[in-house]
Amino acid sequence: MINFLLRIIYITILIFVVIGITKYYTPFYENDYKRIVENGEIIIGTRTGPTTYYEIKNQKMGFSYDLMQELSNYLNIKLKVITVNNASFATEQLNERKIDILADMGIINDAHLIYSHNKVEFNLVFNKNYHKKPNTISELKGNNITIIDSPKLIKSINNFISHSEVKYNVANDRNIDELVQSLIKGEIQYTILTSDELSFYRKYFSEIDIAYKIGSEVANNWALPNNSTNDLGEKISYFFTDLLKKNKLKYIKQNNQINDTKYNFVGTKNFINDLANIFPLYEFYFKNYSKKYNHDWKLLASIGYQESRWKKDAVSYTGVKGIMMLTKNTSLDMKINDRTNPKESIYGGAKYLRIMLDKIPDQINQKEKIWYAIAAYNIGYGHILDAIEMAKSDGKIISDYQSLEPYLLKLSRSKYYKKTKYGYARGWETVKYVQNIRQYYDILVFLDSQDNIINNEKKDNKIPSTL
Repeated sequence: MINFLLRIIYITILIFVVIGITKYYTPFYENDYKRIVENGEIIIGTRTGPTTYYEIKNQKMGFSYDLMQELSNYLNIKLKVITVNNASFATEQLNERKIDILADMGIINDAHLIYSHNKVEFNLVFNKNYHKKPNTISELKGNNITIIDSPKLIKSINNFISHSEVKYNVANDRNIDELVQSLIKGEIQYTILTSDELSFYRKYFSEIDIAYKIGSEVANNWALPNNSTNDLGEKISYFFTDLLKKNKLKYIKQNNQINDTKYNFVGTKNFINDLANIFPLYEFYFKNYSKKYNHDWKLLASIGYQESRWKKDAVSYTGVKGIMMLTKNTSLDMKINDRTNPKESIYGGAKYLRIMLDKIPDQINQKEKIWYAIAAYNIGYGHILDAIEMAKSDGKIISDYQSLEPYLLKLSRSKYYKKTKYGYARGWETVKYVQNIRQYYDILVFLDSQDNIINNEKKDNKIPSTL
């Protein structure tokens, strides 16, 4: 009998050993790392958002994207990014291996979670221009609370509202950018932002306020297929360990938090003060290169102010630099060596604006082309074409800039940008960008006209309409 029991134990142990070996080596559990390397490409799914992945000035950006790019460099293979909003669909695509990794999607179940590289807070936020801060959770009842489709976020809000009668909607086909825009417009009363997202959006919309903190120290994880072998997970762990040793993870995080460009109008008083104290240093370059490329110097100067506040050493979180905030690629195209050199920066900006202006279709009113070009300077010419094509699809032939604005705003909405050639863009940011430049330009036009009037001994107290 004892021998029989020993044989049973021996066979049981043998079975477990065999299962362990087959889990690592047999086709039942695919060797994902080997497959990815053989394909020469890693496919990563993530959300569109300011802390994950987006595109601005023809450059791909975001904390998650920078990590993805670092990983692809580490593995020495190409990177392909797929944006997805629906968590269930994303997990399905992951386990079918149409996606290799899900990055920062808030996945909890049906996937193998790996390295936690970042921790955030979850905040229930509202627009204080429309609502007062609630005193109790019960006051949230009956309000439109709409959140993105993130399992971790859903778990946090369920714990927060507990047994109360507060309800919320999960928008599994919308990104966080869309929900923030709906919050600003008063279309929804509440949404949830991570601490990183809140820090970003408050730079643009000071009316966003915190109602409640509903989650602390929430880990961001990447997810692998549920039945993946250890190969890929171990490789990614080595990758993050290497980033930590080199202090690169902290650097990437900080780099994505830098944002010197302010999209709010600074006010007439501040602008005039900078006009008197900073502008004279670069006035010659603005006027000289405006003449060279047939621009109104006041307009070029307004773009420079919006981009950098005329600071020669300005650096944006997107990596653009200098007075005219040129990207590295644009600088190469414009054949300038030092983006932080005021002369070269203003020259490059004037030249690039001329290139954008010459591309604007002839259907656009001649006087309005410049505003299309300025929008393209900010968002990229491809997205301007997308907006024009959307208008055509609606049966509209636009010829002025004002009629373009509604279509620029649609570029951040998944319902629309998924059908465009160049994809997602923060069109709302470009609309604010152009509005501010119009205001700075009007001030310069007004002040310049007053100088001319004084020189001609005439008087005119007309104030620009945008002020």
